[in-house]
Order: sequence, then C-alpha cells, then structure tokens
Amino acid sequence: MRRKLSSLLISIIAPTNSRSPSCPKKANGALGHYDLMAASFTRAYQLRDRMTEKDRLNIELLYYSDVTGELDKSYSVQLRALELFPRNVFFHTNLANTLLRLGQLQRAADAEDETARLGPSPLFFSWAASFNIIASRFKEARSWLAQAESLKFDSLGLRTQRLRLAFIEGDRGALDRIFEGEAHGPNRVVFLRERSTFEAQQGHFDSADRLQLQASTPPSDPDHISEALVVSALRNAEAGRAIQARKTQDQALHHKLDRNQRMTLALSLARSGRTDEAERLADEVSQEAPLDTIVQKYLVPTVRAAVKLRQHDPDAAVDLLRGTIQYDLAFTQSFDYLYPAYIRGLAYLESGDGRSAAVEFQKLIDNPGLCWGYITGPLARLQLGRAERLMGDNASARESYQEFLTIWKDADRDLPIYLQAKTEYAQLKKS
Repeated sequence: MRRKLSSLLISIIAPTNSRSPSCPKKANGALGHYDLMAASFTRAYQLRDRMTEKDRLNIELLYYSDVTGELDKSYSVQLRALELFPRNVFFHTNLANTLLRLGQLQRAADAEDETARLGPSPLFFSWAASFNIIASRFKEARSWLAQAESLKFDSLGLRTQRLRLAFIEGDRGALDRIFEGEAHGPNRVVFLRERSTFEAQQGHFDSADRLQLQASTPPSDPDHISEALVVSALRNAEAGRAIQARKTQDQALHHKLDRNQRMTLALSLARSGRTDEAERLADEVSQEAPLDTIVQKYLVPTVRAAVKLRQHDPDAAVDLLRGTIQYDLAFTQSFDYLYPAYIRGLAYLESGDGRSAAVEFQKLIDNPGLCWGYITGPLARLQLGRAERLMGDNASARESYQEFLTIWKDADRDLPIYLQAKTEYAQLKKS
C-alpha cells in the first residue's frame, strides 16, 4: 500500500549540518527503525536549547508529530516557524502533513501547493497532486501533473498520482497504458499493489488477492507485506468474507506490525466478531500513545465503537464516536476513508435512525478523493440506500442501490455483501 507519509517527510527534513542531533533520524526513518528514530528525536528534543532557532523549531515539530503525536502542539510550532521562515519549503510541507492528519484537507492541499511553488521539483509536484486528490480537487491535481510534464519532471510519485487520477476519473485507456508501461519496469511491484487496490474497490477480491500475492513475493519489503495483510483482513471482514478474514487476520498476527497496522488489524477483528482480540490491541496501542491525537481521537474510538456495534449496542457506538467528528476526514496512515463516519452510520442504521445514517454515508460519497482506494467508498452508496429505505424514500433508495451495483457490476459473485445487496434491490423494485 502507500508509503507512510511522515517517513517520506522525515527523509528530507533533517538539517544538512552534520553536527545536528537530528541527523540519525534520517537513516533510521528511511530504514524503518522507528524506535531508533523516536529515540533520536527525543534526545534531540531534550537538547533543543543548544540549537539554532530554526533547528529547534524543526526538532520540536518532529518530536510532537512523530514521537508524542500531539498534533495541536506540532501545528502551533509550525505556525511560529513560518512566521520566522516564510519561504522554508520543509516547514510548509510539514504544515500540510499535519493539516492532512487533522482532517483539514483543503488547507492541507493549499499548503502543499505553496510548497510546490516555492520548491518546484518532481517530489513536491507529486505531493501537490496527491494532496489535491485526497481533498477531491481533481482539477488542481491535473494541473500539477500537467505542469510536471511540461517541465519534463518524472518520478515514481508523479506516475503513481497520474494512475490514481485516471482511476478516479474512469479513464480506462490511461490506466491500461500506465500499467503496460510499468509491467516490466523496476517499479512493477508498486503498480501491482496499485492495481490490486483498484480491483478490490470494484469488488474483484479474487483478482486483488492474486495481484497482491504477486507483489508480496521475495524480496518484497516485509512492511509492505504486513500492510497488505491487515488491509486485506479488514476488506474481507467488511465484505462479509468471514473465512478469508480470519485466515488473513491469523497470518497478520504472526507478522511484526507497527502501531498503525495493529490498529487496522484491530478494526478488522472487531468487524468480524473477534471483539476480545480487537479490544486487547486497541488497549495496547492506547496505553503506548496516551497523548497521540490520532490514536486517542480517531483510531481507538472507532475500534471500540465497532466492537459495540458487533455487540448490538448502537447507542454506545454513537456515543464513542461523538468526539471523532472533527477528525472524520483525517488521513491517519492506518485506516482512513472516513471510517468513523461509516461506523457511525451503521450504528444509526441499527438503531433505526435512517436520516442520521444517511448524513454519515453521504460524507463518504462527498469525499471521493479520500475514499477512492477502499471498498467503503462504493459500500457507502449501498448503506445510503438502506438508510433511504428506512426513511421510506424507496425511489431514492433504488437509485443508491443502482449506483452501488453499477460500480460492482462485475464483482465476485460469492461476496456476501454483494449478494445481500442484490436481494434487497430486487425487493425494492417490487415495492
């Protein structure tokens, strides 16, 4: 799946001064040694009074962002840094990253646009395209990609963003050309993963699994294999594939998982009924990161709400998710895709409140750039149809079901949620 955005940022942010105490983080982050990286950040933070103003601000924002996870403090530091160094591209791109993690997608895209203007390069242009896609600003994303092409910029990031934009906009010709061009290149595995994501989003689980298996053969990065396992486990659980979900969950439990991967696994366990294991993982992560904004305000409440939903206590699920509302749009590096809103919508459905449920599912539909890469995007249309049916609006419900079934028109025929949707739609047409 996607590379962790913070690790990408870390790899370029370190000051060039070789005596800087933050230099070790550059190698540790790039190698995936996040414990060592955190230790380096912490030691540098403790010595920050010996640094220049610029380096002190740099290490403070990294410490709050990547060690404690206190995004409000990181945000405050970044605003101060930009007051003093308004043309510093690294402060701008870190501000964009923090805003993205806080769910302020439009502001995040604006900040990354400024980074690309201040430091035109393949890297920053690809990030500008990516942030605009996530914010569902597809015209702006297309503009950055066109500018990159006119300047003869090329990179894996730019090609990946072109691919994603083509998928979102339904440009099958462009998709096929990109896949054919990358099929035998050095980045073949990256594009196999991308294609697997596209296939799953359209309900082609068997095809997605085959592609992911091809992408997971040695010498694939173990972190990517772990990521693929937990995402597959959640996807299978969400689609009602209980046997496949359990098999993939058990495989994932035997892998070394980072914090974000453990939370994705916890959600999949909750969604498939393994609630004790889900709560254990959520409790572990909560204790590890007591100050982390995303952990405490997004990930843990969503898992616990999913547990309550599985225990048929929708009111408790809604209560647990009240505090996540301002972070619904957060890009968390774990499970994203407006998952709190999706679980909240399911809870409202179970409690019989179709109107409130519809509001939640509409959030996913209104943010295609954030939800394009996961099945909750299409499933939100199915759930909206169920909410509209609950409200007695059968005409609107039929339209929502039709939209879902059109997206999944060639879906695997044995998917439980797909079979259920077809049955419900047939009943709606009779009514």
